[in-house]
Amino acid sequence: MDSKLANNLPQIYRTPFLLAQLDPSVEKNDAGTEFQPYSSWGPNNQRVGGGALYSNDIQVDGAAVGVGYKTGYTPSPDMVQEVNVQQNAVDAEYGNSSGSNISVTLKSGSNQWHGTAFYQGQFPWANALENRVYRTVNLGRTHMYGGTLGHPIIKNKLFNFVAYEGWKKTDPQTLLQTLPTDLERKGDFSLSLNASGGLRTIYDPWTTVTSPDGATVTRTPYPGNKIPLAAQDPVAIHYLGKLWQPNRPGTGNYHLNNYVMPLPVLYPYQNFSDRADYQMTEKLRISGRYSFFVTPVSATNPTGSDYFQSDRGSQRDASSYTGDVTWTATPNTVLNFRGAYHKFVDAAKYDKTFPDTSKWAEIWPNSQFYKQTFASGDIPILLPRMSISGTDNSRLVNMGPGSGYWDQRPNGDEFAFKISQQHGSHYLKAGVDTRGSRAKSFLSQSNPGFGFDTLPANATYLSPNTLTSGDAYATFLIGAVSPTSNGASSWDSNGTSMPILAFPNASTRTYGAFINDDWKVSKNLTLNLGLRYEFQKPYTEEQDRLVQPLDLTKPIPEFQGAGAPKMPAEVKAYYSGPWVMNGAYRFAGGGKRGAWNSGAGTWSTRIGVAYRLGDKMSIRAAYGRYITPWTNASANMNTGGAGADLLSVGVPGSFHYYNSAYPNVQGVPTMKLRDPYPSAYPLVPAYQKTLGDYTLMGDPISYMIAD
Repeated sequence: MDSKLANNLPQIYRTPFLLAQLDPSVEKNDAGTEFQPYSSWGPNNQRVGGGALYSNDIQVDGAAVGVGYKTGYTPSPDMVQEVNVQQNAVDAEYGNSSGSNISVTLKSGSNQWHGTAFYQGQFPWANALENRVYRTVNLGRTHMYGGTLGHPIIKNKLFNFVAYEGWKKTDPQTLLQTLPTDLERKGDFSLSLNASGGLRTIYDPWTTVTSPDGATVTRTPYPGNKIPLAAQDPVAIHYLGKLWQPNRPGTGNYHLNNYVMPLPVLYPYQNFSDRADYQMTEKLRISGRYSFFVTPVSATNPTGSDYFQSDRGSQRDASSYTGDVTWTATPNTVLNFRGAYHKFVDAAKYDKTFPDTSKWAEIWPNSQFYKQTFASGDIPILLPRMSISGTDNSRLVNMGPGSGYWDQRPNGDEFAFKISQQHGSHYLKAGVDTRGSRAKSFLSQSNPGFGFDTLPANATYLSPNTLTSGDAYATFLIGAVSPTSNGASSWDSNGTSMPILAFPNASTRTYGAFINDDWKVSKNLTLNLGLRYEFQKPYTEEQDRLVQPLDLTKPIPEFQGAGAPKMPAEVKAYYSGPWVMNGAYRFAGGGKRGAWNSGAGTWSTRIGVAYRLGDKMSIRAAYGRYITPWTNASANMNTGGAGADLLSVGVPGSFHYYNSAYPNVQGVPTMKLRDPYPSAYPLVPAYQKTLGDYTLMGDPISYMIAD
């Protein structure tokens, strides 16, 4: 696909890698949504020739721009000279993939001055309503502009091509929340009605009495359905003072969706690239390129409160550097050397982060329970989250940062050498290459904070009816920290979660070598014969926090001899073999830092044949073996010790722990918001390597098979 197609073909996303879909063998994963040029998920989210998603080698000017399943730098379509797709590549030069390659070549300068400029605008005054139910204004606004310029610096010697694209894009979203009335904020629920129109009675959970047989539960309602000031939690009072006001009546007795505002999300995307080509001599040509884009995504704050923290913000940046030297040694022999480096950032970004825990100390002046969560320095210090859930456990409002937190900052390098020669009817080439990848990748499923639902203020904890009594804002106001239906480790949890996590920094390197012969046997018959070798070093982590396979030859001392567990009779009826109690957890480190045994590498044969039947028809057949690097595999980001691709490598479960609310005791909350994790119910730390062989005993364990 040449520059004419790349520049003129209409595109929704302006991502040239997606032009690969003009090839009928390429299929985009339409279940994905992030295909904009600043999104690292999009370019490799395609299947080529029936291959797996994320298993393609994505290149710009012949240099890789991805790490793991994500892609870094994506050029503007106006920068592109051509887009090439290789499916099931027979040529042994191609590796580091499942046989598919999507490569974009950028334009270069020449002896003529040439350039382009463009502008596209979309304005709010020309838009329809964003939401016809709530009649919110559509604030969608897009300004796209840019240009290119190719020119000589020294005629016939030095050329330059520079390009820029900028967006000022506003994505119109809606903030939809349910807020308490003025009376409810003060603890007065005397006018609050339930689903059937009766009084929404608020009960004191600390008065819970359970009968000896567990069948009957009684709780005392607050007098007049008003929570006395003495029973109100000071932390909740502080937060409610920061909570914004409804701007409409809402629906039904619960005033559902009584706050609706447009929430514009801003994407100030900028993409720049500059390429220089130097024809040093007739035989020697040198080129270099520097490219980058920055996209600091942010959301506005329609509430006016500094305790509103939108989870729509992020930082999406990338940069790419390449250098290429080509020497035509003889009319038949060409040598090429290429070096490249790339990096990118894909991270959550909130409006406000704090350099220390002073804000938490201001809210909890008599407790330092939060110190363990932030001790490692890996988890950003944000405003404490307060999540309020409705009768159906859906979120009514977040004060502070909702969602979770991710921060991925991988980088990679590449060096390659190739020699090619036309020798009679044979076009021969051979080469070597190496790629290094390092992936600092962090994921927290939920931000530190507390969740509240209707259950503690309900009439009972045994099969409670949330449509008749109880209220989540009442639960919050009395500071009853209790388990909710959302787990602490659930993404964007509504529940209580105080995570203690580590930020892994894994790395690997691959090596490759190849030899290939395109042999034109006759006018109509061409054979391709190739052999490729690839070797990948096992993953390592900078602090040796990876897990290796269990040592199943090492006995567990406590389970031997007289202390050995007895085999149940039910098991003996079906099993008569030995009862072996062995197993020891092994961390990487010492003389063996890798997550698996490296082995001796792999060999891949490539054989292809093409026969020309006529001027317009030929037939082709080929066989190829491809070794997809671990780096390119797709896996869950939160693996807890294992992980196929480099971005998914996680530290073992002993390095992370999501603290939730302690269970209630017969319906009585054990934690209060004013002092949520007292000495009797402390935060559970991540014990890391302190248990040695006994790490994660009794828990599920993930690891790479050694060989």
